[in-house]
Amino acid sequence: VVFQVIGILHPLGATPWGQDQDDVLYVPFTTGSLRLTGQRHLRSATVAVAEVAHIDRTQTDIETLLIARHGLEDFRIRNMAAIIETASETQRTMTLLLGIVGVISLVVGGIGVMNIMLVSVTERTREIGIRMATGARTRNILQQFLIEALVVTALGGAIGVAFGLGTTAAVAAFGTPVVYALFPVVLAFGCAFAIGLIFGYLPARKAARLDPVVALASE
Repeated sequence: VVFQVIGILHPLGATPWGQDQDDVLYVPFTTGSLRLTGQRHLRSATVAVAEVAHIDRTQTDIETLLIARHGLEDFRIRNMAAIIETASETQRTMTLLLGIVGVISLVVGGIGVMNIMLVSVTERTREIGIRMATGARTRNILQQFLIEALVVTALGGAIGVAFGLGTTAAVAAFGTPVVYALFPVVLAFGCAFAIGLIFGYLPARKAARLDPVVALASE
């Protein structure tokens, strides 16, 4: 059967259930039923509403009409609003789960930073004692170890951001569209600094409260 192309539709993309609407040919119903499929009945129909608020009422009217004509409910109706709501709910759930995983990862990373700093304080007890004996104040020791903790977490944040940007660039190289935004980068560094301050405070306070005499006597 030879057909004549009389027009091209603008791009529509995929349907919510994955069907590509840009790879479809449209022919008159009578022509398709007589010359292509041999079927004289519709397999599906698409109904558009002028107002989103009328979707539920329109669905009810369609169900009533089809049951009256068929005598039984031998059809299925896909409500786009319900599909979108389900997809949105799924996305919210995934976002929540990813957020929980992120928080757990931050806490675990923070505990690791705290342990490293505690070991550092223990190994540098004599150094801390010498600094105190030569005039360093409590706040100077506190600032020193807080800055060291911030440097560690900032390096971790920089490595994470670099890895994320590299992965994004690799994905973009395969033709997948990506969007770069400044907020996630700022958030990553903000979380890194917050973790450094929170989990670095305990080791820094421990170092600042050391007795200079005891610290100098340690090996």
